[in-house]
Amino acid sequence: MDKQEFINNVRKAQKVSKQLPEYSCADTVSTTATAGTILEAFARNFGANHGIIVESADELVAKLNELGCKKGVIDEKVENTFGLENSFEVVRQFDRSNPDQYDFGVSRASYAIAESGAFVLKDADTADRMTSIAPWVHVAILNKSDIVRTIEEGLEKVLTDTPYAIFVAGPSKTTDVEGVLVEGVHGPGQQIVFLQ
Repeated sequence: MDKQEFINNVRKAQKVSKQLPEYSCADTVSTTATAGTILEAFARNFGANHGIIVESADELVAKLNELGCKKGVIDEKVENTFGLENSFEVVRQFDRSNPDQYDFGVSRASYAIAESGAFVLKDADTADRMTSIAPWVHVAILNKSDIVRTIEEGLEKVLTDTPYAIFVAGPSKTTDVEGVLVEGVHGPGQQIVFLQ
């Protein structure tokens, strides 16, 4: 098939338009993924993606110790350090000249979506996005009240809130052509949400 024949086939296919069925946004929501309370749904779906949830500073310190963390960076826009400086070497500004020095990074999650088990990071809530993507362990501080139930609600917030956002549903993952899944290739290998 030559180029012109290909283009003609595409144009021909475009002329055959089928009417899509009517649907409401409620038809697109997964009742399985949203079952239970918003917190239960978020915890279940985030956990299914290998994300870790902690609910206290002591639990966070224990998890970071378990993961072998020694040094971390807490984003400047996160007001509370949760006493992490008592257990780890902690800095408040990300040093881009030596990004590998940090075992963990702490930043604020803007909100989360229970249905997908994802949280959203917005530039407006972060001083330096490297804090959330360069260290092996990322801790997202998330207020329980900032969790919405459906993907639709989450997308509406993004469209009205910010020009730039990242959706994070667990540790970074990639799969090669043989189907081998590797976590932590393009970002954190461990993703923790600290619920408040």
